[in-house]
Amino acid sequence: MHQIHLGRISFTSPGTLQLSAGPDGKSLSISGKFGGVEHTIDHIKYLRDELQSMSTMDEHVPFRYDGDSTLNGYVKVVSSSVDIQKYLQGGISYDINLEYIGKVGDVQFESRLTGALLENDFITTATNQQFHAAPGNNFAFIHNALPGRNLRVARDLTSSTASDTTNLYINQSSILRNNNSIYNLDISDYYKGCCQIRMGEHMEKSSPGASDIVVQSIKCGKYAGDWSVGDTLVLDNGIIKMVLGTSTATSSFNTFIWDVNQYATELEWVFSEGDPASSSDQHGELFLGWHRVQILVNRPELVVVRCTTYKDSDTRGKRLVVDFSLRRGAHHIGVITNYYTAGTKINIALESAPSTAPDVTNILNGFIKDGSSSPEDGNYWILGGLKILDSDTSITDRGMLRNNANGSVFGFMVGYELIDPNTNAALSHNTASNVYKQYVDNINEFQKMVKA
Repeated sequence: MHQIHLGRISFTSPGTLQLSAGPDGKSLSISGKFGGVEHTIDHIKYLRDELQSMSTMDEHVPFRYDGDSTLNGYVKVVSSSVDIQKYLQGGISYDINLEYIGKVGDVQFESRLTGALLENDFITTATNQQFHAAPGNNFAFIHNALPGRNLRVARDLTSSTASDTTNLYINQSSILRNNNSIYNLDISDYYKGCCQIRMGEHMEKSSPGASDIVVQSIKCGKYAGDWSVGDTLVLDNGIIKMVLGTSTATSSFNTFIWDVNQYATELEWVFSEGDPASSSDQHGELFLGWHRVQILVNRPELVVVRCTTYKDSDTRGKRLVVDFSLRRGAHHIGVITNYYTAGTKINIALESAPSTAPDVTNILNGFIKDGSSSPEDGNYWILGGLKILDSDTSITDRGMLRNNANGSVFGFMVGYELIDPNTNAALSHNTASNVYKQYVDNINEFQKMVKA
């Protein structure tokens, strides 16, 4: 059965399709009923919510129609409505109005690059590690600084085959922010190597009589949807993946790095406050599990989510707010915590103490690194901060990072030094030092579509 593919979602082919054009441009309206390829009400509710979310985000998305490929192009969702007559298959209809921006040959893409060094105590001048990555399979790339291009292999999140990959070239220069990048894309490549938020789950079926399949819900806009305590939250760019912890007793998250053809080197990280109570304790006072999640940014080149919890189980007070950010092409996740008081220290640490003390050679340069001679899957974790760090070995030996001074705000990064299988060493742009610089010498990227 034919389907409409709108942005990151696909649904039953429309019953009616209307094209119109005038001096102000082209528009496309599609109307139909869910239930042709959606075999669970849960799936239809997911589509309902994401269509509503897309209609508020004011951004272009790719459009494909199996029934008429001549309509394929880029659109913006102007409005959408879902009419529910009965909560039954065939009882829910949709009506979507689209601004038709153009076909592949009508448009090109521009990444507007701004930003500055993050405020920090270690790096004061621009580095050659400023970077941005256009989507996989982009072509005709141009930037006036003629940046160096370095390869990072990412999982192809647009493919249903878990081992499929796409090549991302990170463009690097010390003056990258001085100009914008311009490139072209085929519609099928728009989301290759891009960032993705998966929040919660819904049930789908491949056919009416098939068994239910649990599917992580890809978010298409900024509406958080029906997230509840214990639900899944995943940030993924095909290179590094963060999975929010689901425990009600601790505020944690797990990280993974893409290594050749699979995610590897899984690590669990836990937030706590203050000094560990004894030498046998891995953490300070623990925060309770995550209680709220909010999407702040959801674009192909950048995603940011805000997670909120608290420490005091009696009063439900002592709030901790944590923002996680992930960029396209990055080997690291940026984190900013904000606590209710400035009179203490917030810690981030491995869930269990490492068997080998971390390498603190560069702690005065802003980061520490996995100290193992043979780390899990051959890759090394990195923890880096923005302010002078606590260098006491009673802290660092735990795989713990925190500022040396008390404060309510704690900015840091979690990343990986990926070992190349061909050389058994990290490529230059993937070393711990350079991944940390890529975090600090930050690029703000905003991808826009422009008329060719």
